[in-house]
Amino acid sequence: MFGLLKKHKQKLSVVAPISGVFTELERVSDPVFAQKLMGDGFAIKPQPDESVVYSPVEAKVVSLPESKHAVGLVTGDGDEVLLHIGIDTVNLNGKGFTTLVKLGDKVNKGQELIELNRQFLTAKQADLTTIVVLTKLIPEHQNWHFVKTFGTQVTRQEDIITQSID
Repeated sequence: MFGLLKKHKQKLSVVAPISGVFTELERVSDPVFAQKLMGDGFAIKPQPDESVVYSPVEAKVVSLPESKHAVGLVTGDGDEVLLHIGIDTVNLNGKGFTTLVKLGDKVNKGQELIELNRQFLTAKQADLTTIVVLTKLIPEHQNWHFVKTFGTQVTRQEDIITQSID
């Protein structure tokens, strides 16, 4: 009887984790991301007044390094998403970042994840380009597309990626 139950797949939907300029992954200054070695996705160069990074998807927190500059997320369908805050921010050893979630937490799309100490990070001249990488997608979500144009201003929680399930 249980074999007849099908897992309900959701439409892939990824929102902006922060407000700023929507940027192609290839244009970030970190070659690992620019060459899409971890997967495809996008970046946002945040506005100077942005001090919180939000979840781009509804998911479970599966990775949260001590450096607090990244969050690994897995959706209910099994899509894996990496949210990475800044370029070379791992070298700050967690300074300037405050986690608002913990490993194992289930988070809603748009939920606060990391608070940024903009005064400290600006003094350190940190590049806070925020990167969202789709590190692993289920087969039904492979044909996603951007709904925004690169170079435009986006607002946090605004739709960036979508996928319809046929």
